[in-house]
Amino acid sequence: ISRRIPGETNQENDLKSRFPASLNFEKEAVPTLLPRPGVPAPNKYPLARLYDALTKKTEPELIYEAEPHKLYFVFCYAFAMLFILYGLNAFNIGYGLAWGMYEGNEMKMNETQLTIQLVMHLAIVTTLASMPLLAGLAFILAPSRLIRRIWYLPPVTFVRFTTHPLLPNRPTPVHTFPLGVLQKSITAKVYSGKGFYGTNDSSFFFFLREEGNKIPFIVDRKGFFWGDGRVFDLLFSNDSIEKVESAKKIDEVYGDLIRERKNKEMQMRKELGFGWKTKAKAKLMKEDID
Repeated sequence: ISRRIPGETNQENDLKSRFPASLNFEKEAVPTLLPRPGVPAPNKYPLARLYDALTKKTEPELIYEAEPHKLYFVFCYAFAMLFILYGLNAFNIGYGLAWGMYEGNEMKMNETQLTIQLVMHLAIVTTLASMPLLAGLAFILAPSRLIRRIWYLPPVTFVRFTTHPLLPNRPTPVHTFPLGVLQKSITAKVYSGKGFYGTNDSSFFFFLREEGNKIPFIVDRKGFFWGDGRVFDLLFSNDSIEKVESAKKIDEVYGDLIRERKNKEMQMRKELGFGWKTKAKAKLMKEDID
């Protein structure tokens, strides 16, 4: 049982810890972490009470632990291999075509023109092939941005968290940031009201961004959360307790956006009649020209 309690096991960095033991991926998707003893029950207390209990801690408090990221490694490496092979294949085909045109010289150009044409073709081929190669590199780097554990550090408002090393059998990277430096997106919401901790959503994860760094850290929604998702909406944003507590859940926000869009479409359909979409586009183009 202790192996299923957040914070009670050593997180390994070997190859075995990165990949499933079998191809039965359904077992890897099953939650394994139990609630941590002594942590307030989720969706039971007001956010102000949860935040007060957290800020009164005198020692580092584990507030998050992710489920094993084995499926993330499998899919990231699979997509990385796919894009890298696609990029290499595209470069090989493009290089062959460019060199064939150079040797064939069907347009009867002189040597200088042929060389310029070859350089231009190779530049285009290299640019097009580098796009899937860069995408493959991004998928290789993505697991190193997955957050494994997060601690709240009293009495100062700092957080410390661990991620995966880029290469196996390397030390676990440890990051420490002030809370104001590490924030979620303004429009993102951790608390959805679904699941045990109220964090389940179709997106499966959310991002935490370091100030001044465009590459975000990734937080899996299926993991252990101290209290519930509202605590994270508060810690990793500039919102007040009242604003987070009164904020709508993700599904309610999406529902409002869809209803607002449908109402606008109904209004434009009544105003413009048949072919209202085309007329609306023409109206916008006219306004842009004016």
